[in-house]
Amino acid sequence: MPLATTSFENTTIAIDHPTNNSMFISSIYRPPHGRISTQELDRIFTLSPKGIALGDFNAKHPAWSKGRANTNGTIIHDHIVDNNLVLLAPLEPTHFPHNHPSSSTLDFGIMKNISAGDATSHNDLSSDHNPVFFEINTSRNLAAPAKKISITNWTSFCEIIHNSIPGNPKMNSTSDIDDCINQFTCSITTALNLATKVRHVTGPFRQLPPFILEKIKLKNRFRKLYQQTFFPPYKRKAYQLQKEIHKDIEDFDNLRWQETILDINPEDNTLYEMNRKLSKKLTPTPPILDTDGMKYTPLGKANAFRHSLENSFQVNPEPYCNTHISKVNRMVRRYFANTKNINQPVLITPGEVIQLIKKINTRKATGPDGVPNKALRMLTLNAVTHLTKIFNKCLSSLHFPDVWKRAHVLMFPKPNQNHKLPDSYRPISLLSNIGKIFEKLLLNRIKIHCEENRIIPDEQFGFKEKHSCTHQLLRVTNTIVHGFNIKHYTGGVFLDVRKAFDRMWHHGLIAKMISAKFPDYLISIIHSFLTNRTFQVRVN
Repeated sequence: MPLATTSFENTTIAIDHPTNNSMFISSIYRPPHGRISTQELDRIFTLSPKGIALGDFNAKHPAWSKGRANTNGTIIHDHIVDNNLVLLAPLEPTHFPHNHPSSSTLDFGIMKNISAGDATSHNDLSSDHNPVFFEINTSRNLAAPAKKISITNWTSFCEIIHNSIPGNPKMNSTSDIDDCINQFTCSITTALNLATKVRHVTGPFRQLPPFILEKIKLKNRFRKLYQQTFFPPYKRKAYQLQKEIHKDIEDFDNLRWQETILDINPEDNTLYEMNRKLSKKLTPTPPILDTDGMKYTPLGKANAFRHSLENSFQVNPEPYCNTHISKVNRMVRRYFANTKNINQPVLITPGEVIQLIKKINTRKATGPDGVPNKALRMLTLNAVTHLTKIFNKCLSSLHFPDVWKRAHVLMFPKPNQNHKLPDSYRPISLLSNIGKIFEKLLLNRIKIHCEENRIIPDEQFGFKEKHSCTHQLLRVTNTIVHGFNIKHYTGGVFLDVRKAFDRMWHHGLIAKMISAKFPDYLISIIHSFLTNRTFQVRVN
Protein backbone atom coordinates (compact mmCIF):
# COMPACT_ATOMS: atom_id res chain seq x y z
CA MET A 1 0.00 0.00 0.00
CA PRO A 2 1.96 3.10 -1.18
CA LEU A 3 1.82 5.95 1.31
CA ALA A 4 4.02 9.02 0.81
CA THR A 5 5.59 10.45 3.98
CA THR A 6 8.51 12.83 4.45
CA SER A 7 9.13 12.83 8.23
CA PHE A 8 9.56 9.04 8.39
CA GLU A 9 9.88 6.01 6.13
CA ASN A 10 7.09 3.45 6.07
CA THR A 11 6.03 0.18 4.50
CA THR A 12 2.33 -0.35 5.03
CA ILE A 13 0.17 -3.34 4.16
CA ALA A 14 -3.58 -3.91 4.40
CA ILE A 15 -5.00 -7.22 5.65
CA ASP A 16 -8.53 -8.35 4.84
CA HIS A 17 -9.92 -10.71 7.46
CA PRO A 18 -13.17 -12.59 6.72
CA THR A 19 -14.55 -12.24 10.27
CA ASN A 20 -12.57 -9.44 11.86
CA ASN A 21 -12.82 -6.73 9.18
CA SER A 22 -9.71 -5.19 7.66
CA MET A 23 -6.65 -3.84 9.43
CA PHE A 24 -3.27 -2.36 8.57
CA ILE A 25 0.30 -3.05 9.66
CA SER A 26 2.85 -0.31 9.10
CA SER A 27 6.61 -0.68 9.58
CA ILE A 28 8.15 2.69 10.39
CA TYR A 29 11.64 4.14 10.55
CA ARG A 30 12.12 7.75 11.58
CA PRO A 31 15.61 9.24 11.08
CA PRO A 32 17.30 10.70 14.19
CA HIS A 33 16.95 14.30 13.03
CA GLY A 34 13.86 16.37 12.34
CA ARG A 35 10.34 16.31 13.77
CA ILE A 36 7.79 13.61 13.14
CA SER A 37 4.58 14.79 11.48
CA THR A 38 1.36 13.87 13.29
CA GLN A 39 -0.54 14.58 10.07
CA GLU A 40 1.45 11.85 8.35
CA LEU A 41 0.81 9.50 11.27
CA ASP A 42 -2.91 10.23 10.89
CA ARG A 43 -2.73 9.17 7.24
CA ILE A 44 -1.67 5.74 8.43
CA PHE A 45 -4.18 5.45 11.27
CA THR A 46 -7.10 6.49 9.06
CA LEU A 47 -6.46 3.71 6.54
CA SER A 48 -8.73 1.25 8.34
CA PRO A 49 -10.65 0.86 11.63
CA LYS A 50 -7.82 -1.00 13.35
CA GLY A 51 -4.14 -1.65 12.96
CA ILE A 52 -0.65 -1.16 14.34
CA ALA A 53 2.30 1.05 13.40
CA LEU A 54 5.61 -0.26 14.71
CA GLY A 55 9.30 0.23 14.25
CA ASP A 56 12.19 2.52 15.15
CA PHE A 57 10.65 5.91 15.99
CA ASN A 58 13.87 7.37 17.47
CA ALA A 59 11.65 8.85 20.18
CA LYS A 60 12.09 8.75 23.96
CA HIS A 61 9.49 9.26 26.68
CA PRO A 62 9.12 7.96 30.27
CA ALA A 63 5.95 6.15 29.18
CA TRP A 64 8.09 3.60 27.29
CA SER A 65 11.77 4.45 27.87
CA LYS A 66 13.89 5.37 30.85
CA GLY A 67 15.36 8.85 31.09
CA ARG A 68 14.04 12.14 29.80
CA ALA A 69 11.70 12.65 26.88
CA ASN A 70 12.92 14.16 23.63
CA THR A 71 10.84 16.35 21.32
CA ASN A 72 9.54 13.54 19.14
CA GLY A 73 8.79 11.42 22.19
CA THR A 74 6.58 14.19 23.57
CA ILE A 75 4.86 14.63 20.20
CA ILE A 76 4.14 10.90 19.84
CA HIS A 77 3.03 10.53 23.47
CA ASP A 78 0.59 13.45 23.21
CA HIS A 79 -0.74 12.09 19.91
CA ILE A 80 -1.35 8.67 21.51
CA VAL A 81 -3.24 10.24 24.43
CA ASP A 82 -5.29 12.66 22.31
CA ASN A 83 -6.39 10.02 19.80
CA ASN A 84 -7.14 7.07 22.11
CA LEU A 85 -4.29 4.98 20.71
CA VAL A 86 -2.53 2.24 22.68
CA LEU A 87 1.21 2.03 23.28
CA LEU A 88 2.88 -1.37 22.96
CA ALA A 89 6.52 -1.37 24.12
CA PRO A 90 8.91 -4.02 25.48
CA LEU A 91 10.06 -4.04 29.10
CA GLU A 92 13.77 -4.22 28.20
CA PRO A 93 15.64 -1.49 26.26
CA THR A 94 15.96 -1.93 22.50
CA HIS A 95 18.84 0.46 21.70
CA PHE A 96 22.38 0.01 23.03
CA PRO A 97 24.71 2.69 21.52
CA HIS A 98 28.31 1.60 20.91
CA ASN A 99 29.74 4.95 22.04
CA HIS A 100 27.48 5.61 25.02
CA PRO A 101 26.80 3.47 28.11
CA SER A 102 23.10 4.35 28.44
CA SER A 103 20.39 2.24 26.79
CA SER A 104 16.89 3.28 25.77
CA THR A 105 13.71 2.04 24.11
CA LEU A 106 13.33 3.47 20.61
CA ASP A 107 11.47 0.56 18.99
CA PHE A 108 7.81 0.17 19.93
CA GLY A 109 4.33 -0.08 18.48
CA ILE A 110 1.22 2.12 18.42
CA MET A 111 -2.11 0.29 18.15
CA LYS A 112 -5.51 1.55 17.05
CA ASN A 113 -8.66 -0.21 18.32
CA ILE A 114 -6.55 -3.12 19.56
CA SER A 115 -6.36 -3.39 23.34
CA ALA A 116 -4.35 -6.58 23.88
CA GLY A 117 -0.78 -7.33 22.90
CA ASP A 118 2.75 -8.05 24.03
CA ALA A 119 6.21 -6.89 22.94
CA THR A 120 9.52 -8.61 23.71
CA SER A 121 13.07 -7.43 23.04
CA HIS A 122 15.48 -10.19 21.87
CA ASN A 123 19.29 -10.19 21.97
CA ASP A 124 19.63 -12.07 18.69
CA LEU A 125 21.59 -9.70 16.43
CA SER A 126 24.90 -7.86 16.58
CA SER A 127 23.21 -4.54 15.74
CA ASP A 128 22.90 -1.75 18.29
CA HIS A 129 19.11 -2.23 17.97
CA ASN A 130 17.59 -5.41 19.38
CA PRO A 131 14.81 -7.00 17.31
CA VAL A 132 11.38 -6.71 18.93
CA PHE A 133 8.76 -9.45 18.70
CA PHE A 134 5.15 -8.15 18.69
CA GLU A 135 2.12 -10.31 19.44
CA ILE A 136 -1.34 -8.71 19.23
CA ASN A 137 -4.93 -9.82 19.79
CA THR A 138 -7.09 -8.31 17.04
CA SER A 139 -10.39 -9.41 18.59
CA ARG A 140 -10.34 -6.76 21.33
CA ASN A 141 -11.51 -3.25 20.42
CA LEU A 142 -11.42 0.02 22.35
CA ALA A 143 -14.19 2.60 22.36
CA ALA A 144 -13.05 6.19 21.93
CA PRO A 145 -13.70 8.29 25.05
CA ALA A 146 -15.72 11.48 24.66
CA LYS A 147 -14.38 14.73 26.07
CA LYS A 148 -17.13 16.75 27.69
CA ILE A 149 -17.78 19.77 29.85
CA SER A 150 -20.62 19.66 32.39
CA ILE A 151 -22.49 22.76 33.58
CA THR A 152 -24.94 22.30 36.48
CA ASN A 153 -27.86 24.58 37.34
CA TRP A 154 -27.72 24.32 41.13
CA THR A 155 -31.01 26.19 41.64
CA SER A 156 -32.77 23.57 39.54
CA PHE A 157 -30.89 20.83 41.42
CA CYS A 158 -32.15 22.11 44.80
CA GLU A 159 -35.74 22.25 43.54
CA ILE A 160 -35.59 18.67 42.28
CA ILE A 161 -34.03 17.44 45.55
CA HIS A 162 -36.63 19.29 47.65
CA ASN A 163 -39.50 17.66 45.74
CA SER A 164 -38.06 14.14 45.46
CA ILE A 165 -36.59 13.34 48.91
CA PRO A 166 -38.92 12.93 51.92
CA GLY A 167 -37.80 14.22 55.28
CA ASN A 168 -38.87 11.16 57.28
CA PRO A 169 -37.84 7.82 55.75
CA LYS A 170 -39.11 4.58 57.28
CA MET A 171 -36.49 1.95 58.11
CA ASN A 172 -37.09 -1.16 60.21
CA SER A 173 -34.10 -3.35 59.30
CA THR A 174 -30.60 -3.20 57.88
CA SER A 175 -31.95 -4.11 54.43
CA ASP A 176 -34.31 -1.13 54.70
CA ILE A 177 -31.29 1.06 55.53
CA ASP A 178 -29.45 -0.17 52.43
CA ASP A 179 -32.52 0.41 50.24
CA CYS A 180 -32.97 3.89 51.68
CA ILE A 181 -29.31 4.75 50.99
CA ASN A 182 -29.64 3.53 47.40
CA GLN A 183 -32.80 5.61 46.89
CA PHE A 184 -31.13 8.67 48.43
CA THR A 185 -28.07 8.25 46.20
CA CYS A 186 -30.21 7.70 43.09
CA SER A 187 -32.24 10.82 43.90
CA ILE A 188 -29.06 12.93 44.02
CA THR A 189 -27.56 11.47 40.83
CA THR A 190 -30.91 11.82 39.01
CA ALA A 191 -31.21 15.46 40.11
CA LEU A 192 -27.65 16.06 38.92
CA ASN A 193 -28.40 14.54 35.52
CA LEU A 194 -31.58 16.59 35.10
CA ALA A 195 -29.93 19.85 36.18
CA THR A 196 -26.70 19.36 34.20
CA LYS A 197 -26.04 20.16 30.57
CA VAL A 198 -23.19 18.35 28.87
CA ARG A 199 -21.18 19.86 26.05
CA HIS A 200 -18.99 17.54 24.01
CA VAL A 201 -15.61 18.93 23.03
CA THR A 202 -13.86 17.61 19.94
CA GLY A 203 -10.61 19.53 20.41
CA PRO A 204 -8.72 21.52 23.04
CA PHE A 205 -11.18 23.81 24.84
CA ARG A 206 -10.26 27.47 24.69
CA GLN A 207 -12.79 30.30 24.51
CA LEU A 208 -11.43 32.65 21.86
CA PRO A 209 -12.77 36.20 21.47
CA PRO A 210 -15.36 36.79 18.70
CA PHE A 211 -13.03 38.78 16.40
CA ILE A 212 -10.58 35.86 16.23
CA LEU A 213 -13.39 33.40 15.53
CA GLU A 214 -14.59 35.63 12.67
CA LYS A 215 -11.08 35.70 11.21
CA ILE A 216 -10.92 31.91 11.39
CA LYS A 217 -14.22 31.63 9.50
CA LEU A 218 -12.97 34.09 6.87
CA LYS A 219 -9.67 32.22 6.52
CA ASN A 220 -11.51 28.92 6.04
CA ARG A 221 -13.73 30.55 3.41
CA PHE A 222 -10.74 31.75 1.36
CA ARG A 223 -9.03 28.39 1.80
CA LYS A 224 -12.09 26.59 0.46
CA LEU A 225 -12.34 29.03 -2.48
CA TYR A 226 -8.72 28.34 -3.37
CA GLN A 227 -9.30 24.58 -3.22
CA GLN A 228 -12.22 25.00 -5.62
CA THR A 229 -10.67 27.51 -8.07
CA PHE A 230 -6.86 27.35 -7.50
CA PHE A 231 -6.91 31.17 -7.79
CA PRO A 232 -3.55 32.35 -6.26
CA PRO A 233 -4.93 35.52 -4.54
CA TYR A 234 -7.26 33.34 -2.48
CA LYS A 235 -4.30 31.31 -1.26
CA ARG A 236 -2.32 34.46 -0.38
CA LYS A 237 -5.31 35.90 1.49
CA ALA A 238 -5.80 32.67 3.48
CA TYR A 239 -2.08 32.60 4.34
CA GLN A 240 -2.18 36.26 5.42
CA LEU A 241 -5.20 35.64 7.64
CA GLN A 242 -3.52 32.57 9.13
CA LYS A 243 -0.52 34.69 10.18
CA GLU A 244 -2.84 37.33 11.68
CA ILE A 245 -4.81 34.67 13.57
CA HIS A 246 -1.60 33.16 14.96
CA LYS A 247 -0.46 36.60 16.17
CA ASP A 248 -3.89 37.44 17.65
CA ILE A 249 -4.06 34.14 19.55
CA GLU A 250 -0.52 34.66 20.87
CA ASP A 251 -1.45 38.17 22.09
CA PHE A 252 -4.69 36.84 23.60
CA ASP A 253 -2.84 34.06 25.48
CA ASN A 254 -0.23 36.54 26.75
CA LEU A 255 -2.98 38.86 28.01
CA ARG A 256 -4.74 36.00 29.81
CA TRP A 257 -1.44 34.91 31.35
CA GLN A 258 -0.75 38.44 32.62
CA GLU A 259 -4.22 38.58 34.18
CA THR A 260 -3.63 35.19 35.81
CA ILE A 261 -0.30 36.33 37.27
CA LEU A 262 -1.89 39.51 38.66
CA ASP A 263 -4.64 37.45 40.34
CA ILE A 264 -2.14 35.31 42.27
CA ASN A 265 -2.25 36.03 45.99
CA PRO A 266 0.56 34.66 48.21
CA GLU A 267 -1.84 34.60 51.17
CA ASP A 268 -4.20 31.98 49.71
CA ASN A 269 -3.84 28.79 47.66
CA THR A 270 -3.60 30.45 44.24
CA LEU A 271 0.21 30.48 44.23
CA TYR A 272 0.35 26.81 45.26
CA GLU A 273 -2.24 25.83 42.65
CA MET A 274 -0.34 27.65 39.90
CA ASN A 275 2.92 25.95 40.89
CA ARG A 276 1.21 22.56 40.94
CA LYS A 277 -0.29 23.06 37.48
CA LEU A 278 3.02 24.17 36.00
CA SER A 279 5.22 21.53 37.64
CA LYS A 280 2.97 18.48 37.67
CA LYS A 281 3.03 16.40 34.51
CA LEU A 282 0.41 13.71 33.99
CA THR A 283 1.90 10.68 32.27
CA PRO A 284 0.06 7.47 31.45
CA THR A 285 0.79 4.34 33.44
CA PRO A 286 3.66 2.46 31.75
CA PRO A 287 3.50 -1.31 31.18
CA ILE A 288 3.26 -3.13 34.53
CA LEU A 289 5.06 -6.36 35.38
CA ASP A 290 2.62 -8.96 36.74
CA THR A 291 3.35 -12.49 37.91
CA ASP A 292 2.78 -13.83 34.37
CA GLY A 293 4.53 -11.12 32.35
CA MET A 294 4.14 -7.53 31.21
CA LYS A 295 0.68 -5.97 31.04
CA TYR A 296 0.00 -3.24 28.49
CA THR A 297 -3.79 -2.91 28.50
CA PRO A 298 -5.72 -1.01 31.20
CA LEU A 299 -7.40 -4.26 32.28
CA GLY A 300 -4.08 -6.08 32.54
CA LYS A 301 -2.51 -3.23 34.52
CA ALA A 302 -5.52 -3.11 36.87
CA ASN A 303 -5.23 -6.84 37.55
CA ALA A 304 -1.50 -6.49 38.20
CA PHE A 305 -2.19 -3.77 40.76
CA ARG A 306 -4.99 -5.88 42.24
CA HIS A 307 -2.64 -8.81 42.81
CA SER A 308 -0.11 -6.49 44.46
CA LEU A 309 -2.72 -4.91 46.73
CA GLU A 310 -4.20 -8.27 47.70
CA ASN A 311 -0.75 -9.30 48.86
CA SER A 312 -0.34 -6.04 50.80
CA PHE A 313 -3.71 -6.25 52.56
CA GLN A 314 -2.64 -9.21 54.69
CA VAL A 315 -1.66 -9.38 58.34
CA ASN A 316 2.13 -9.20 58.80
CA PRO A 317 3.43 -12.77 59.26
CA GLU A 318 6.08 -11.61 61.74
CA PRO A 319 6.35 -11.10 64.66
CA TYR A 320 4.02 -14.02 65.40
CA CYS A 321 2.86 -15.20 68.83
CA ASN A 322 0.22 -17.90 68.60
CA THR A 323 -0.65 -17.63 72.30
CA HIS A 324 -1.28 -13.89 72.14
CA ILE A 325 -3.25 -14.15 68.88
CA SER A 326 -5.49 -16.87 70.33
CA LYS A 327 -6.03 -14.80 73.47
CA VAL A 328 -7.08 -11.71 71.48
CA ASN A 329 -9.37 -13.66 69.14
CA ARG A 330 -11.01 -15.37 72.13
CA MET A 331 -11.48 -12.01 73.84
CA VAL A 332 -13.22 -10.52 70.78
CA ARG A 333 -15.46 -13.58 70.29
CA ARG A 334 -16.56 -13.55 73.93
CA TYR A 335 -17.26 -9.83 73.81
CA PHE A 336 -19.66 -10.05 70.87
CA ALA A 337 -21.22 -13.26 72.21
CA ASN A 338 -21.93 -11.74 75.64
CA THR A 339 -22.92 -8.22 74.56
CA LYS A 340 -26.71 -8.16 74.85
CA ASN A 341 -27.87 -4.76 76.05
CA ILE A 342 -25.86 -2.18 74.15
CA ASN A 343 -25.96 1.33 75.57
CA GLN A 344 -27.93 3.98 73.69
CA PRO A 345 -25.71 5.74 71.14
CA VAL A 346 -25.28 9.50 71.10
CA LEU A 347 -27.66 10.41 68.28
CA ILE A 348 -26.71 12.73 65.43
CA THR A 349 -28.48 16.04 64.87
CA PRO A 350 -29.13 17.76 61.51
CA GLY A 351 -27.05 20.70 62.76
CA GLU A 352 -24.06 18.39 63.29
CA VAL A 353 -24.42 17.07 59.73
CA ILE A 354 -24.73 20.60 58.31
CA GLN A 355 -21.56 21.72 60.10
CA LEU A 356 -19.60 18.82 58.59
CA ILE A 357 -21.05 19.39 55.11
CA LYS A 358 -19.97 23.04 55.26
CA LYS A 359 -16.37 21.95 55.87
CA ILE A 360 -16.06 19.37 53.09
CA ASN A 361 -13.79 20.16 50.16
CA THR A 362 -15.90 20.45 47.01
CA ARG A 363 -12.87 19.72 44.81
CA LYS A 364 -12.35 16.21 46.17
CA ALA A 365 -13.01 13.34 43.78
CA THR A 366 -16.20 11.30 43.92
CA GLY A 367 -16.37 7.70 45.05
CA PRO A 368 -18.09 4.67 43.51
CA ASP A 369 -21.59 6.11 44.06
CA GLY A 370 -20.84 9.15 41.88
CA VAL A 371 -22.12 11.73 44.40
CA PRO A 372 -19.80 14.79 44.40
CA ASN A 373 -19.19 16.92 47.49
CA LYS A 374 -20.61 19.94 45.66
CA ALA A 375 -23.99 18.17 45.46
CA LEU A 376 -23.87 17.39 49.20
CA ARG A 377 -23.07 21.05 49.90
CA MET A 378 -26.25 22.05 48.00
CA LEU A 379 -28.62 19.63 49.79
CA THR A 380 -31.87 21.16 51.05
CA LEU A 381 -32.97 20.95 54.70
CA ASN A 382 -35.39 18.06 54.12
CA ALA A 383 -32.59 16.10 52.39
CA VAL A 384 -30.22 16.76 55.32
CA THR A 385 -32.93 15.60 57.74
CA HIS A 386 -33.42 12.47 55.62
CA LEU A 387 -29.66 11.79 55.69
CA THR A 388 -29.49 12.39 59.46
CA LYS A 389 -32.20 9.77 60.06
CA ILE A 390 -30.23 7.29 57.94
CA PHE A 391 -27.12 7.95 60.04
CA ASN A 392 -29.02 7.52 63.31
CA LYS A 393 -30.61 4.29 62.11
CA CYS A 394 -27.13 2.99 61.23
CA LEU A 395 -25.97 3.88 64.76
CA SER A 396 -28.91 2.22 66.52
CA SER A 397 -28.66 -0.87 64.27
CA LEU A 398 -24.85 -1.08 64.67
CA HIS A 399 -24.66 -1.30 60.89
CA PHE A 400 -22.09 0.24 58.56
CA PRO A 401 -23.57 -0.21 55.06
CA ASP A 402 -21.59 -2.25 52.55
CA VAL A 403 -22.09 0.37 49.83
CA TRP A 404 -19.95 2.76 51.89
CA LYS A 405 -17.21 0.14 52.24
CA ARG A 406 -16.53 -0.14 48.51
CA ALA A 407 -13.48 1.75 47.28
CA HIS A 408 -12.12 2.75 43.90
CA VAL A 409 -8.33 2.61 44.17
CA LEU A 410 -6.13 4.89 42.07
CA MET A 411 -2.41 4.17 41.82
CA PHE A 412 0.11 7.04 41.94
CA PRO A 413 3.80 6.47 41.19
CA LYS A 414 6.30 6.87 43.99
CA PRO A 415 9.24 9.13 43.09
CA ASN A 416 12.60 7.69 42.06
CA GLN A 417 11.39 4.10 41.72
CA ASN A 418 10.91 1.60 38.90
CA HIS A 419 7.38 2.40 37.72
CA LYS A 420 7.04 -0.87 35.84
CA LEU A 421 6.71 -2.68 39.20
CA PRO A 422 3.28 -2.54 40.90
CA ASP A 423 4.85 -2.09 44.35
CA SER A 424 6.31 1.24 43.18
CA TYR A 425 2.87 2.87 43.32
CA ARG A 426 0.97 4.40 46.23
CA PRO A 427 -2.73 3.45 46.39
CA ILE A 428 -5.32 6.16 47.04
CA SER A 429 -8.84 4.93 47.86
CA LEU A 430 -11.89 6.88 46.71
CA LEU A 431 -14.86 6.17 48.98
CA SER A 432 -18.45 7.35 49.01
CA ASN A 433 -18.58 11.00 50.10
CA ILE A 434 -21.80 10.28 52.01
CA GLY A 435 -20.09 7.43 53.84
CA LYS A 436 -17.13 9.70 54.68
CA ILE A 437 -19.49 12.12 56.43
CA PHE A 438 -20.74 9.24 58.57
CA GLU A 439 -17.14 8.23 59.30
CA LYS A 440 -16.37 11.77 60.53
CA LEU A 441 -19.42 11.66 62.80
CA LEU A 442 -18.14 8.41 64.31
CA LEU A 443 -14.65 9.91 64.63
CA ASN A 444 -16.03 12.82 66.65
CA ARG A 445 -17.54 10.38 69.16
CA ILE A 446 -14.29 8.40 69.33
CA LYS A 447 -12.34 11.62 70.02
CA ILE A 448 -14.69 12.58 72.85
CA HIS A 449 -14.18 9.22 74.57
CA CYS A 450 -10.39 9.41 74.09
CA GLU A 451 -10.21 12.92 75.57
CA GLU A 452 -12.49 12.16 78.53
CA ASN A 453 -10.51 9.04 79.45
CA ARG A 454 -7.04 10.32 78.44
CA ILE A 455 -6.48 7.26 76.24
CA ILE A 456 -4.00 8.86 73.84
CA PRO A 457 -0.75 9.70 75.68
CA ASP A 458 0.61 13.24 75.63
CA GLU A 459 3.77 11.97 73.91
CA GLN A 460 1.79 10.99 70.79
CA PHE A 461 1.65 13.71 68.16
CA GLY A 462 0.40 11.72 65.16
CA PHE A 463 -3.30 11.86 64.27
CA LYS A 464 -4.03 14.48 66.92
CA GLU A 465 -5.63 17.83 66.26
CA LYS A 466 -3.25 20.80 66.38
CA HIS A 467 -0.25 18.45 66.47
CA SER A 468 2.24 17.76 63.69
CA CYS A 469 5.66 16.28 62.96
CA THR A 470 7.16 19.75 63.42
CA HIS A 471 5.87 19.94 66.99
CA GLN A 472 7.24 16.49 67.78
CA LEU A 473 10.65 17.42 66.35
CA LEU A 474 10.62 20.55 68.49
CA ARG A 475 9.82 18.45 71.59
CA VAL A 476 12.66 16.00 70.83
CA THR A 477 15.05 18.90 70.20
CA ASN A 478 14.15 20.49 73.53
CA THR A 479 14.70 17.16 75.29
CA ILE A 480 18.16 16.80 73.71
CA VAL A 481 19.14 20.40 74.51
CA HIS A 482 17.96 19.97 78.10
CA GLY A 483 20.15 16.85 78.35
CA PHE A 484 23.15 18.83 77.07
CA ASN A 485 22.58 21.49 79.71
CA ILE A 486 22.65 18.99 82.56
CA LYS A 487 25.46 16.94 80.95
CA HIS A 488 23.28 13.91 80.14
CA TYR A 489 23.27 11.77 77.02
CA THR A 490 20.01 11.36 75.09
CA GLY A 491 19.37 8.10 73.25
CA GLY A 492 16.64 7.29 70.76
CA VAL A 493 15.03 4.13 69.45
CA PHE A 494 13.14 4.43 66.16
CA LEU A 495 10.72 1.79 64.91
CA ASP A 496 9.04 1.67 61.51
CA VAL A 497 6.35 -0.99 61.13
CA ARG A 498 6.18 -2.18 57.52
CA LYS A 499 2.77 -1.50 55.91
CA ALA A 500 1.33 -0.61 59.31
CA PHE A 501 -1.99 0.59 57.88
CA ASP A 502 -2.36 -1.83 54.98
CA ARG A 503 -1.79 -4.82 57.26
CA MET A 504 -3.51 -3.65 60.42
CA TRP A 505 -4.77 -6.49 62.63
CA HIS A 506 -8.52 -5.88 62.88
CA HIS A 507 -9.13 -8.09 65.91
CA GLY A 508 -6.20 -6.43 67.65
CA LEU A 509 -7.80 -3.01 67.13
CA ILE A 510 -11.18 -4.22 68.44
CA ALA A 511 -9.44 -5.72 71.47
CA LYS A 512 -7.76 -2.35 72.15
CA MET A 513 -11.16 -0.63 72.03
CA ILE A 514 -12.62 -3.20 74.41
CA SER A 515 -9.73 -2.72 76.85
CA ALA A 516 -10.12 1.07 76.63
CA LYS A 517 -13.83 0.70 77.55
CA PHE A 518 -15.20 2.40 74.45
CA PRO A 519 -19.02 2.48 74.29
CA ASP A 520 -20.46 -0.80 73.05
CA TYR A 521 -22.19 0.82 70.07
CA LEU A 522 -18.88 2.32 68.85
CA ILE A 523 -17.04 -1.01 69.16
CA SER A 524 -19.79 -2.85 67.28
CA ILE A 525 -20.10 -0.34 64.46
CA ILE A 526 -16.30 -0.11 64.02
CA HIS A 527 -16.28 -3.90 63.78
CA SER A 528 -18.94 -3.61 61.06
CA PHE A 529 -16.87 -0.86 59.41
CA LEU A 530 -13.83 -3.17 59.16
CA THR A 531 -15.74 -6.22 57.91
CA ASN A 532 -16.35 -7.16 54.25
CA ARG A 533 -14.55 -4.20 52.70
CA THR A 534 -13.96 -4.41 48.93
CA PHE A 535 -12.00 -2.41 46.36
CA GLN A 536 -11.66 -2.00 42.61
CA VAL A 537 -8.53 -0.70 40.89
CA ARG A 538 -9.02 1.99 38.25
CA VAL A 539 -6.38 2.64 35.58
CA ASN A 540 -6.51 5.54 33.09
